[in-house]
Amino acid sequence: MHTLSLLLILHLLKPGVCETCSLVVSPAGLVVKYGAPASANCTSDTITSMGWEPSLGESPLFGTEVKELTWRVDSLTDWNIKPQCFEISEVGGQCARVLKVTVYKLPDRVSIRYLNHSGPVVEGHQYSLHCLVQNIAPVEHLRVTFFKVSTNGERTVSYTQPLNNDIHQLNNDMRRPVNESYSLQFSPTSVDDGAQWFCSAMLDLGPEGPRPPAVMESERLNTTVHFTPEFSCSAKLQVRAGEGLTCDVRGNPVPSVTWLRDGQVLTPPTHLSREDAGNYTLMALNRIGRANHTVEVEVLHGRAARGASCQAAGSATVAVLLLQLIHWLY
Repeated sequence: MHTLSLLLILHLLKPGVCETCSLVVSPAGLVVKYGAPASANCTSDTITSMGWEPSLGESPLFGTEVKELTWRVDSLTDWNIKPQCFEISEVGGQCARVLKVTVYKLPDRVSIRYLNHSGPVVEGHQYSLHCLVQNIAPVEHLRVTFFKVSTNGERTVSYTQPLNNDIHQLNNDMRRPVNESYSLQFSPTSVDDGAQWFCSAMLDLGPEGPRPPAVMESERLNTTVHFTPEFSCSAKLQVRAGEGLTCDVRGNPVPSVTWLRDGQVLTPPTHLSREDAGNYTLMALNRIGRANHTVEVEVLHGRAARGASCQAAGSATVAVLLLQLIHWLY
C-alpha cells in the first residue's frame, strides 16, 4: 500500500495520541472577513508526515517527509470551519493542533427608532428606543451603544449594551449573520427638545481583529419634546422707569401667556412708572399643561439718577472756577 494512503488510514481509523507533539500552528488564531483569503502554517521540529483537515471540499492536504505545511483558502465562506493540522506516524500514533478561525461580517445597516411610537414625545412619559443591527456576524462580539447629542453639540453616552456571550456561545448558528436589536428606556425632559439620538454597532474581535474595531453608526433621530410652560425670569425684577415689563416663557407647543395684577387681566406695561410697582402673576397654558409664576416688580427712578449725576458734574465745574479766580487775585 502507498505510504501516504497508509498514513491517512492510520489517522482516520486509529487516532492514537503522541506522548509529545512538536507541531506549531502559526498564527494560533485567525480573524477573517467573510469571503477574504486566509492561510496558516503548520511546522514541526523534525521531518515528519502531516496534513490539514478539513480542506473545504478539495483534495485532502497531506505531506510526507516535510517540516512545514501551509493551509490556504482563496475565499473563506465557511462560518464554522475548524482547521486542524495533524502529524501521523506508523509507530508514534498522531498529534494535532487546531487553528481557531473567526469569520466576521460587518452589518448591512444600523438603524434607530422609537418602539411603537412616532412623532413628538411628551415630557415625563416613558419611551423605548430601538437599535436594529442587520446581518452581522459573529453577534457574540457585538457591542451596541446609544448616544444623545444636545442642541449645543455635546455628545453623551447614555447606554452601553454589554456582550451576552453566555447565550450566544451555546449555539453554533450564532456564528452566522443575524439581525439583533437592543432597547433603551428613555423618559424625556424639556432639555431634550431638539436633541438627537443615534446608536453605534462595534464589532470587537480582540487583538487579532481589525484595530481599531470596526464601528457603524445609525442615522440621527431628531427628538421633539412637548412640555409644560417654563419661566426664565426671577421672582423679583428691578426695572427702570420708562422701560417695559417682560418675562421669557418657554414651552412646546408655544404657550399662551396672560398677565394679572390684583386678580385683573392686563397688558404688561411698556413704560413703567412708580405706580406700576408691585406683584404680577403670569399664567402660561399649552395643551400639555399649565404653569403660574409671580413676579415682584420694583421700579427704579432712572431720571433722578441722571439728574444727580448732572448736579455733581456742575458742582465740580464751579469748584474749578473758584480756584482759578483765587490764584489770579493773589
